[in-house]
Amino acid sequence: MIAIKESIWTSQIKERLPKLTKLIEQNPVQEKNVSRGELGVIMYYFYLSRILGDDRLAQQAHIRLEQLLRQLTDSGLVNATLSSGLAGLGLALEILVNEGFIGDDYDHFLRRIDVYVHENAIKKIEREDTDFLHGGTGGYHYLYYRLDRNPDVREYLSEYVRKLSVITHTARAGSYLKNTYMWRPAWPDEINFSLSHGMAASILLLLNLYESEVEQDLAESLVRRYIPFITTHKKMVDYQQGKHSFFPNTVVPRDGDFRPAEESSYLGGLRWCYGDLNAIHFLYKAGLILQEPEWFQLASEAGLATLAMKDIGNAKCHGSLFCHGATGIAHYYDYLRRISGIKDYQAGYDHWMQIAFSEYEKEEEQKLYLDLSGNFLEGAVGSGLVLMNALQGEPGYWEKLWLLS
Repeated sequence: MIAIKESIWTSQIKERLPKLTKLIEQNPVQEKNVSRGELGVIMYYFYLSRILGDDRLAQQAHIRLEQLLRQLTDSGLVNATLSSGLAGLGLALEILVNEGFIGDDYDHFLRRIDVYVHENAIKKIEREDTDFLHGGTGGYHYLYYRLDRNPDVREYLSEYVRKLSVITHTARAGSYLKNTYMWRPAWPDEINFSLSHGMAASILLLLNLYESEVEQDLAESLVRRYIPFITTHKKMVDYQQGKHSFFPNTVVPRDGDFRPAEESSYLGGLRWCYGDLNAIHFLYKAGLILQEPEWFQLASEAGLATLAMKDIGNAKCHGSLFCHGATGIAHYYDYLRRISGIKDYQAGYDHWMQIAFSEYEKEEEQKLYLDLSGNFLEGAVGSGLVLMNALQGEPGYWEKLWLLS
């Protein structure tokens, strides 16, 4: 058992964590992937074994992992994506190895996955399917974590950056990427800015590759073209702190340029998957890495303004969950505090942790989301891992799965 770091949340976490674990046990998942399936549950139990000091949980998780790997051809992990496929499996294994939960015995297996993921992800990028969860970007996010273990991966990532340059479109204020995965008939040329489905993920991955000296000049050039395209849409008129976001979720072609489709585009709220927290994230990271203090200042302006967004409705918060809910918002504020060094974000973390515990009570009373309990992004798995972070006093390596890196 680790030494528990006492905080104002410790007693509530100790009470809630067994309840989340019971929900996961009583509502077994049907899929095998990391976002909605067995892989996420396995990660949960490995971390829980550390928190509780229970080697039996770790042994059971290891057995479940080996069973999953033996059943791979029948497990639904035959695509290359992060959310539901082999990129997610590969990154989950990297996380478990990094944490010391499993031995570093999978390199030959992962090298085969590396080839498969690259061959499929590059085709998605060529088709402008830049989706993080379901498209090509998530595949290269996984491959980034293979750089130190597989020398072939550097060329895979170089090809990705070069191909990204080919599919980059130029506009007045900068450049942009499409995401054909999110194509909608009403807005066929809509440009998405989010982490889960849009340009934020591409920017963050390019910054990681820049730091690793993968096509460094081209990666920097692309980031410097993408960011102005997004920040030029900062809301200047009728902005209401605590209600509006600084940046829209999407823009569409209008009057020879790009504009937010409607006023609701600035009502994105606070979420891991989309909204201002994503833009604040890449602005901090790009400002630090590329030495652009104006981007860092803009990130702080937008980030500190979000602290006024306390209402669940305005935040578009759906319960206690990670992707759309309060634990994910709390974790994001903790992450922003760490990368920015700004202590004010602790207030955001504390507020949304309090909301999370209120939502837990409501979900328990009304028996909400039971069928999603074993999901990582939309269930008790991700939510529980956020609580475990608080107990151990530091973030788990699992956060890197979702581009918090």
